[in-house]
Amino acid sequence: MEAIVISPSTIEKKAEVERLRQEFLTLYTEKDRLLNEDRDDLYVRYVNLIGKDKYENFLLSVEVRALKMKVEMAQAALNRDERPNMIVIQMEVDARLQDYYKQINEQAEAIRLAEEARLINKYDAAEMQQLFRVLVKRLHPDLHPDLSEKMKDLFIQGQTAYRTHNLTLLRNIIMRLDLEDDAEDVLLREETIDEVIKRLKEQIDDMKQCIEELHAAFPLNMRQQLLNPAWVHEQKEELKKEREELEQQKQMYTERLNLLTV
Repeated sequence: MEAIVISPSTIEKKAEVERLRQEFLTLYTEKDRLLNEDRDDLYVRYVNLIGKDKYENFLLSVEVRALKMKVEMAQAALNRDERPNMIVIQMEVDARLQDYYKQINEQAEAIRLAEEARLINKYDAAEMQQLFRVLVKRLHPDLHPDLSEKMKDLFIQGQTAYRTHNLTLLRNIIMRLDLEDDAEDVLLREETIDEVIKRLKEQIDDMKQCIEELHAAFPLNMRQQLLNPAWVHEQKEELKKEREELEQQKQMYTERLNLLTV
């Protein structure tokens, strides 16, 4: 039986496919690290350094805005020779400030999630990163388009476990993968090697663009500032000054409202 001879060109192209797959894996892992580690870490730092102060100032600014509206409505009632109805005024103020109250709730939830993220053990995080890299290498659909639906579902479960910091589930998924691994690293039967190379290059370009966009977006675009103690101190001083001004406004409007509603 005559031996099958693989041409040097085919050998080179197969090596190119493997190189591109490794590059894609590296970029995909970097993107996921940016999304699920660096971004979270920087956001936690932002919240703890200045985010909470910004939130407190925002709460106070909404309170001041509400008091100002009450003063204006109470004064308008008196100008009509009517006694201000504070129940009606409060309902009107609440209706007008619904968007602000929604922002308050959203910011409070973001702070809660950031504080929860601080509780993740750094060793667990390192293990999750390692397991996730294994998962991506063996089951990412872009690297293995011939995967069975069963293995695709397993990959999605693994992504969910990683992004919800469920280490136990991620470990179990990797164990299942070891036991019933039908995700063979087969060169596509429905694609030529040239088509595989072209597809991987396009996916790599897309991944690079995604990483650039992540670096340009909050909070990754504030990395240098958040790691700069002088900048943080300056921001905290500005927020302190802003809070003092808001407290003065709150006192002023409170006193005026009391005079209008006695």
